[in-house]
Amino acid sequence: MDAGAKSNFIATRDLPWRDSPHAGVRWKKIRFDGRGSVVLLHFEPGASYGAHRHPEGEEYWVIEGSIHDGGRVHGPGTWIEHPPGSIHRPRSEEGCLLLVRLPAPIEPIDSPGADEPSLGTLLDQSIRYRPGLLDGPEGPS
Repeated sequence: MDAGAKSNFIATRDLPWRDSPHAGVRWKKIRFDGRGSVVLLHFEPGASYGAHRHPEGEEYWVIEGSIHDGGRVHGPGTWIEHPPGSIHRPRSEEGCLLLVRLPAPIEPIDSPGADEPSLGTLLDQSIRYRPGLLDGPEGPS
């Protein structure tokens, strides 16, 4: 253990929510290292996030509510890993709160409007299941 290393404590409740270009989706930046990030992502009931690709993958944990992703509904306590190159368009019927780790910015496939910035430049998420990791389009059902 490095004796000079310091722990970092972040009171996420004190961080501001930021609007995304997708109606009903907002986020809080927990950490950004110049390329990858960790964020809280909140979906209001009925909200969806535009289709996007994860060039270096994505991981997220469902803290509250549920999210539709990869043809399935995932509830609280679910950990989801998307491999590099995966594509998805998540949505939430009841609303949800996610903790998302993105090793690199996402690549938007569709955007909410020509003059609106894509959240892809701000954060990251995606989906295509790997067999054996979770049930889904590429795994057992």
